Amino acid sequence: MASTFARVVLFAVFSAVAGTSVAQTAAASRAQERQLEGMPKSTWFLVPPGLGSAPTKGHGLLVVLPGGDGSREFLPWVENSVHAQLPADFATALVVAPKWTDEQQIIWPTATNRVAGMEYTTEEYVRAVVADAGKALPIDPRRVLLLAWSSGGPAAYATLLAEDSPFAGAYVAMSIWPKVDAAALARAKGQRLLLDQSPQDQITKFSHVRKAHEALTGASAIVRVSTYHGGHGWHDLPLPRLRAGFLWLLGKEPAGKPKWPDDRPTGAGGKKPGKPGDNLLVNGSFEDGDEGWQTVGNSGRLHVQVQDQDVKDGKRALHLEKTGAMPLDLLVQEIDDLPKAGTVTARAWVRTKDCKNAWIKCFLYRGDELVHQDVDVAQLRGDAGWQQVDRSWPVAGATRAVFQIVLVMGGEVWVDGCEVVVAPAKK
Repeated sequence: MASTFARVVLFAVFSAVAGTSVAQTAAASRAQERQLEGMPKSTWFLVPPGLGSAPTKGHGLLVVLPGGDGSREFLPWVENSVHAQLPADFATALVVAPKWTDEQQIIWPTATNRVAGMEYTTEEYVRAVVADAGKALPIDPRRVLLLAWSSGGPAAYATLLAEDSPFAGAYVAMSIWPKVDAAALARAKGQRLLLDQSPQDQITKFSHVRKAHEALTGASAIVRVSTYHGGHGWHDLPLPRLRAGFLWLLGKEPAGKPKWPDDRPTGAGGKKPGKPGDNLLVNGSFEDGDEGWQTVGNSGRLHVQVQDQDVKDGKRALHLEKTGAMPLDLLVQEIDDLPKAGTVTARAWVRTKDCKNAWIKCFLYRGDELVHQDVDVAQLRGDAGWQQVDRSWPVAGATRAVFQIVLVMGGEVWVDGCEVVVAPAKK
């Protein structure tokens, strides 16, 4: 994976994260499917405004970079729910992520995060969509907004901060804060951004919002922080938040000071994890239930239960049971602020019953770049009693880790004693 996912993209590939939890409305689509001339795989959808005639200065336009796999499957929710939160004269453009190779893991490749075979960047793609929308409708350039979430977030920042960005503001939800160079960050001056994140999010932790807010406001951007309950995904009545956020982006109201939640997790005994030799996972033996873990149930067929019989470490263990096949499901936990040097070891006790295909994985990131390509601790199949699986990597400058328990197909998996430990470098 060339400079990666930045990590959200990996989550999109391995977990199809941020599929909306909002019920979809059954309605005939008014969206026009369009292709950009000279740009292969450039499918996008134009949802027309509700008003029949354009305002004097043109329609507003919302461009959407969806999370997850970036596919057209988000169209019903974007058209029927998101679009309805905009002023009546707005059009909406849903951009579909191009798939350049079967091995592609970055959903939205950019000028700094490229993939093999790509013929254009997301920045170029989005600018072309805005220009094409302007051929179909008169567009007011002062009211062109960007909405992105999860895997779309890093590309949204890249596009918004590009030298020839067409956007007046952006609503970025459940995203990492990627590596941004000084020249791009300087272009944030005067930009309006709304950052929407859940303190309970274990896939893209709330610390990314803190970092984004610090960097962007330091560059004189106008940044409002919005929070909600429920973890990664469109939870906790998202449509009123979207409506309020769009209105704020289009207005001149000050951002106000963020009300920061106490989102920093603690480990056993109330300690903050992070020292070499400590288990950096919170609640790795599930003594506190699933606290500290984020469940991503894409299939709707995953059942997660903490049990107190037949355990391996402590008094409790986690039991995952899934029926059927894809899409995959997972539990995930992210670790920020890894020790700067040494060896990272990820391990877990596991047992299986009729397991078709499951994995223990650990991703290490330096900024938004994947440090090691081989992230598999172990593949789990069939029937097996308790066994400990582990894998080690050099820290190699990694600053954070993401530990995943993944069920691709059906079966049962028991997990206990999960650890991510950094041994100090030998002197």
